[in-house]
Amino acid sequence: MGRMAVNRNRTRERETLREKKKGQPDSRAMTPVSATVQWARKHALPLALVIGLTFLAYANSFHAPFLVDNTEIVLNDTRIHSVTTDHIHRIFTQQYWETFNNGLYRPLTTLSFLFNYAVLDNGTDPFGYHCCNFVLHAVNIVLVYLLGLAIFKRIPPALLMSALWALHPVLTESVTNIVGRSDMLAAFGVLAALLCHREAIGAAGRRKVAWLLAIALASAIGIFSKESGIVVVAVFAIYDFAFVREVSWRSRVPNYAAAAIPCLVYLCARALVLASAAHISTPFNENPLMGAGFWTVRMTAIKVIGRYFALLLWPARLSWDYGYNEVPLFGWNLGGGEDWKAIAALLGCAAAAALAVRFRRSSKPMFFAVAFFFVTLSPTSNLLIRIGAIMAERFLYLPAVGFAIVAVWALDALWRRVPSGQPAYLQVARAGVGILVIGCAARTYARNGDWLDPQRFWLSAAAAAPDSAKTNMAAATSGALATREEVVDSVRYADRALAILDRLPDSMNSPSTFSDAGLLYLHLGDKIAAHDAAAISAAGSDPSYWYRKSLAALLRSERMELARDQRYRAENAARGIPGITALNGKLYLRLGRVYSRLADAPRALAALERGRELESAPDLLEELASAYRATVEPRRAAQALVESLAMDPNRPATAAALVDLYAQIDPNGCSVTRQGGAPSLNPDCPLVHGDICAASRNVIGNYLRRGQPGEADSIRDVAERELGCAAGLLQ
Repeated sequence: MGRMAVNRNRTRERETLREKKKGQPDSRAMTPVSATVQWARKHALPLALVIGLTFLAYANSFHAPFLVDNTEIVLNDTRIHSVTTDHIHRIFTQQYWETFNNGLYRPLTTLSFLFNYAVLDNGTDPFGYHCCNFVLHAVNIVLVYLLGLAIFKRIPPALLMSALWALHPVLTESVTNIVGRSDMLAAFGVLAALLCHREAIGAAGRRKVAWLLAIALASAIGIFSKESGIVVVAVFAIYDFAFVREVSWRSRVPNYAAAAIPCLVYLCARALVLASAAHISTPFNENPLMGAGFWTVRMTAIKVIGRYFALLLWPARLSWDYGYNEVPLFGWNLGGGEDWKAIAALLGCAAAAALAVRFRRSSKPMFFAVAFFFVTLSPTSNLLIRIGAIMAERFLYLPAVGFAIVAVWALDALWRRVPSGQPAYLQVARAGVGILVIGCAARTYARNGDWLDPQRFWLSAAAAAPDSAKTNMAAATSGALATREEVVDSVRYADRALAILDRLPDSMNSPSTFSDAGLLYLHLGDKIAAHDAAAISAAGSDPSYWYRKSLAALLRSERMELARDQRYRAENAARGIPGITALNGKLYLRLGRVYSRLADAPRALAALERGRELESAPDLLEELASAYRATVEPRRAAQALVESLAMDPNRPATAAALVDLYAQIDPNGCSVTRQGGAPSLNPDCPLVHGDICAASRNVIGNYLRRGQPGEADSIRDVAERELGCAAGLLQ
């Protein structure tokens, strides 16, 4: 009996493998080259049509500017500005954000930006980055198509599946947003590894080894690009359970090991990097789940999944942010509509899971699709772990594959019920599918138009997520205040953002929102002071009212920043990293300007000096120099400008002002030389050299206080080797 059972299992395994290869040419009857040519003829044209239509839908996105996180992650990350061994070493040994300590580690994504910035010489031109993003999306379209062939065994449903996924408007945040590349790379890793796993099941010998190496490589690309790539092993499991349950585990275990090993290596590398790096917890305003109880977190996360379903079904309004308070926490109050949304989402998720399990044998694609959706969404759903955002469209890039499978499965089931003898019905069905695909392409094209126009982008987000403080403040600061309508709208959006946050305590609030409001009110006061007709018509003729309103917002922002910094210091001191701060100089630059407008010179200087202690920002230092010139302190003004040039030497106006200052300070000394006719600074003069070394010391100290030892070491090396500063002067 046991031998008969073994024979039956082997027979089933052979049948499964034959089913997997059904429709493929007999490899014994043709060479590998001819088989590849035949496959290309059969599939290349349909794929080219899908990719071509997707290109048309994204054709207006290639010149979209650097928005949202792109400035900090691409433009301000010094590690990607040139290809050096030091920069590559820092990419693999530091966090993802060079300028913000949020505990992310994605070295391959950063390495891809280095390729764009320095190797392809794209620099600050977004076009090359968008081209690379689209190429990666096109590669993923091919992978989704191949997955469709594996699931449906026929070209038409596989083609429709890849088209619906590729053109879905919700994917624009990953494709058009340059930093969305991390999601695309992670998706590539998971999809490529899954397809290699499928091929490896029936392989043996050298072919088996080659497929195992391909699985490991794909898995490594995914996980080292974004943390969500860790789902690759779970995706293998649900595919096997759905389609190849009869294949023996002995032939599958090496595949799982090949995928798991890169994930384990990544987790070890991430732990080592983050152990020695400063870290700041996700603030409540970014993800309100950070301050919620266990069941409140889970019910709210399920409500978010319901919103994801709604976006996938009807992506009419899309936003780059869904932070506080766009998704209110589940309040255990069934008298409120928001809590009923969570209940409805819970019932919907349970129904989808029940149907998938019920029809796991008769409708394998549906089972796989539902399981794939939930498994690939799990790392970012906040159900298992709380992450840096409560909701984001970019999290749907890979899970949307599951949605596309369900949609095609449903359409295919309907198609099979169309009477074959009724051509009119078939034409209507084809027209319906065509309208669906074209509708997705049109909405994607329109959404990319939002990304192309910054003001339209910010305003569309406020319309799609009206209860998010962040989207309202972004809309407030998007206008140029050039017309009365712009002034009125900007003030309205800003006041709404502050009203959303007003009831939160300082420890849970958003200091950047209040700081941005203060900057807006400051600009409005300046326009009124300059007798701007539009500003006066909309906001009155008293600039001091807006300066005082700006000051109130900035001072509240400072209280929030100090409360946040206290937690940051304590958290990192407990981790063995004392003496660092999360404060930056931007807030104090704004405070200094407001105090100057209110004719309070002592407080203006104190605010700017406080900012200088935190960050050697050139704009702040030049503002500080102007304040010292106004109080007739030219030496201090010169020292501030020296520090500004140390951070950014490409400021000719600053260099000229510095020469004038040293000419006043040291009229008969060596500070200024006139060799060649034009006056210039003499760095060998003891007075100037001392100020240069003091400026370098300040820059080094600021980098160390901000948890950026690599940047501090770089400045120290330049100061010692090129500027001749004694090591003792830099301590």
